[in-house]
Amino acid sequence: MAWIEGTEKQSLVINAPLEQVVDFFGDPKKLQVCFTQLERAEEIEPGLWKWVLREKNEKGVKFQGTYSVRYEREGDDRVVWNTVGEGNMRSKGTVRCRKLGQKTEVDYEETIATDLPIPKLAAKVFNGIVAREIRKGVGGYLELVKSHLEKAHAGASR
Repeated sequence: MAWIEGTEKQSLVINAPLEQVVDFFGDPKKLQVCFTQLERAEEIEPGLWKWVLREKNEKGVKFQGTYSVRYEREGDDRVVWNTVGEGNMRSKGTVRCRKLGQKTEVDYEETIATDLPIPKLAAKVFNGIVAREIRKGVGGYLELVKSHLEKAHAGASR
C-alpha cells in the first residue's frame, strides 16, 4: 500500500452572503448535495462524519475511499476539517470567507491523501494521476457549491 497526497488551493467569489456560505461549508449535511462521488455519509457524532465514496477503477487499480472527518467552525468566517481515526483516505482543509458587499470571496485549501492498493515503487506512476484527480475533483466540487449557493440565494431573494 502507498499513500499518495495532493493539495489544491482555489479562490472564488460566490454571489451569496457570507453567513450563508460559511454555514454551508460548516454543515456536512449540506455539503453532501455537492459530493458527486459520495456513496454514503454517516454522522458518527456532532461534527464528525464518515464518508464512503463510490468505487473507482483506474489503470487497473480499484479503490473505494473511506474516511472520517471532524468539521469545526472558527469564528464567523472560517471552517476547518481534519481526518480522525482510520480509513484509506485523509482530508484536511480550510475555508476562509470574506464579505464583498452582497457576495463572498472564498479561499479554499484541501489536502487529500489516498492509500492506494499498489506497491510503494509504483506510487510514482500514480502521483500524476492522483494529483489530476484531486484538482479535477476539488474544482468540480467548488463549481457545484458555487452554483448551489447562488441558486439558493437567488431563490431566497425573490
